[in-house]
Amino acid sequence: MPEHKAKDCDIVLFDANSYYASCHQAVNPELQGKPLLVAGDPRNRTGIILTASYEARFYGVKTAMPLFQALKLCPEAVVLSPDFRLYLDLSRKMWEIVERYTDEDHIEVVSVDECFADFRGSHLLFGSTEEIARRVQKEILEELGLGVSVGVSYCKIFAKLASDYQRDPKTRVKLPRSFTVIAPGELESKVWPLGVGELSGIGRQTEKQLADLGIRTIGDLAQASPQALRKGFGVYGAKLYAWANGRDERPVTPEDQAKDHSIGRSITLPQDITDPEQGAEVLLFLADSVGRKVRREDTKAQTLTVQVKDAEFKTRTYSTTLFEPTDSTDVIYRESLKLLAKWPQGKPIRLLGLTASRLQKGIEQLSLFQEESEEQTELDRTVDELRDKYGSGILMRGTQYLSLSRKLAGRSTKDKRE
Repeated sequence: MPEHKAKDCDIVLFDANSYYASCHQAVNPELQGKPLLVAGDPRNRTGIILTASYEARFYGVKTAMPLFQALKLCPEAVVLSPDFRLYLDLSRKMWEIVERYTDEDHIEVVSVDECFADFRGSHLLFGSTEEIARRVQKEILEELGLGVSVGVSYCKIFAKLASDYQRDPKTRVKLPRSFTVIAPGELESKVWPLGVGELSGIGRQTEKQLADLGIRTIGDLAQASPQALRKGFGVYGAKLYAWANGRDERPVTPEDQAKDHSIGRSITLPQDITDPEQGAEVLLFLADSVGRKVRREDTKAQTLTVQVKDAEFKTRTYSTTLFEPTDSTDVIYRESLKLLAKWPQGKPIRLLGLTASRLQKGIEQLSLFQEESEEQTELDRTVDELRDKYGSGILMRGTQYLSLSRKLAGRSTKDKRE
């Protein structure tokens, strides 16, 4: 058995349960306890289920199932359209609760409903990692009405595995608000008997290829020939072998930290989106986050880049260089929205990212609208100060910018007609 440099279980994954549906139930008590379906287009019975509440899942409803099929299984289900402003707002509030117990350099937001945290530096103030994680789970439920499953381990791959560990024995549906610890000594007893598909990063195709090699459990993978895995899967095979044997040295690292003279933020969505307005809502969240970081670094950005990943994990980037460097969330959002418009309409989006680069200090705005620009910058900084003091949820920009996105969309349509 390989030795691990850090055997303490200080890495935690918080995974919000049935997130989209749970958000609607959290803000509308009348929906609590009812089977709930969030569908891409509830008016279209061939629309796809984005999320089903636990009440609906126990009828056999699954994500990506056509709506008409889900309603056959659960005719009394309530069907709702997605509300990305709600999901992003509650996501931000969840991770702010995590930030109460560790600094932002030890939090890694994986998606709107998943977040890693490293609590190894928090023990003197708040107790053991397990105590902190239970407190976070309790506070998210009490303050936001959201259940999260918690996985605790000594590395990221097993923290993720632990968050998915407890399932209903008949339906295999993940149990809500579970709490599981996987310690180094439990590798053979707790991890190796699981199917190889339970390991994060192994999709159905890879699972089938491994099965063809006689590898069906994580234990089989851990004891397979490293040479055969590298030959069949390249570097990825070597990584899977290491993970199955409990070797994962990846640190918990924030996605939005400044590096290489750029500031970026990306977010992976639990389900694909195709509606341009939903994309605009996610982009607003990113522009708000990046703009705030640019101002905190006391810089202005000359270049903006939008990163888009589709359902097949293929990535495309779009960039623009601004005539004047900016630290304005307004400008960052408007310009990035133009870049997102280059993405083929209707093509599914799984991940959106926004990066500000060519950062410059000491740049004065030279715009003809100097006074208006200075007022906007002052407003942005005032909002930043209030959020730093009272939390990000104290002020929201949603209505203002969503209104702007509709105007830009209308203007774009008008331009095409002309």
